Amino acid sequence: MPPPGQTPLARAKAIALRQLASRMRTEAQVRARLARDGLEAEADETVAWLRRLGYLDDAAYARARARSLVAGGRLGPRVAERRLVGEGIGAGEARAAVAAALAGEAGEDPRAAELALCRALAERRTRGRPLADLDASGLRRLSRFLLGRGFSGPVVARALGVYEDQDG
Repeated sequence: MPPPGQTPLARAKAIALRQLASRMRTEAQVRARLARDGLEAEADETVAWLRRLGYLDDAAYARARARSLVAGGRLGPRVAERRLVGEGIGAGEARAAVAAALAGEAGEDPRAAELALCRALAERRTRGRPLADLDASGLRRLSRFLLGRGFSGPVVARALGVYEDQDG
C-alpha cells in the first residue's frame, strides 16, 4: 500500500530506484516491474527520468552482462545473445555486446576467443582427461553439452578435434 499522499509518479520512481539499487536493469525490466504494480502510465516519464540521471543505460547493461555470461566459457555466444534479448536488449545490440565481450580488451578475434572458451569448457567438463582419450560416445555427449551452452557446431568440432575447417 502506497504511503498517503504519494502520487503515482513518485511511487513509480521509488519502485524503479529500489529495483536499480540491487543491480543494473534494462528499460524493459523496469517497465515490466512498473506494469506489475499497475503503473504503466508512469513508465515513460520514469524511464526518461532514470536515463537523465544516468541510472538506466541498456547499452552499458548489455556490455556488462555479456562479459559476465561468456566469462570463462560459462556460456557460448548464441545462448548469451538469447539471454540478453530475453532481458530486453535488441538483437543487434546483444550480438555486438557478445562479440565485444568475446574479443575482450586485448582486441582478440571473437572467433578465436569463442574457440578458446569452448576448449577451456570442454577441458573443465572432462576434469583434466585429455580430449583425445574420449571415445565416440564421450565425444557425442561432450558435443551436445557444448552445443547446448551456445557454442557453434564448427567451433565445437574444432575444439574437440573432430575436424579443422579450412578458413579458420
